[in-house]
Amino acid sequence: MKRLVAIPFAVVLSAFFLALDLGAQELPAAEVTSIQREVAEAVERYYSLFSEHQMEALPGDVFHIPWIQVGGGSINPDTTREQALERFEASLAGLLESGWERSVYTTTNVCVVNADMAITSGYNTRYRTDGSVMSVGGVSYILAKSDDGWKIISYTGMPRDKVISCD
Repeated sequence: MKRLVAIPFAVVLSAFFLALDLGAQELPAAEVTSIQREVAEAVERYYSLFSEHQMEALPGDVFHIPWIQVGGGSINPDTTREQALERFEASLAGLLESGWERSVYTTTNVCVVNADMAITSGYNTRYRTDGSVMSVGGVSYILAKSDDGWKIISYTGMPRDKVISCD
């Protein structure tokens, strides 16, 4: 199992450091603004599909496969579409059991690392079926640009006051 975790984690780390190296050239402001908008839209699409219970659309369409969830003291890679779908369906089932209706992501920052990688950080507000707030937590997503748009390659939760700043 350690080998399965090490390979996807190494891929994410390699992509991150490659992005840092490639990102040495400054992007034009208009391109940065466009990327920020596209990344925010990609994450909003994820929240919309999840809240509409469209789990089939998440692996591949929204999340790059493989992708990695980091948190809770572990690194959880999903290396196949089926594995990712199973995780999304289990997450949805647990939320529905607790009275969840929908989640809304509020973007605080979109940090454009380079033309092919960005990190967005903000907070996730979960609402119950009666409209009351269930929870508010910080979350950050790493996205990479693929041939068919921006895909989430990793995410982690955090306290709301620890969102990532671009500075």
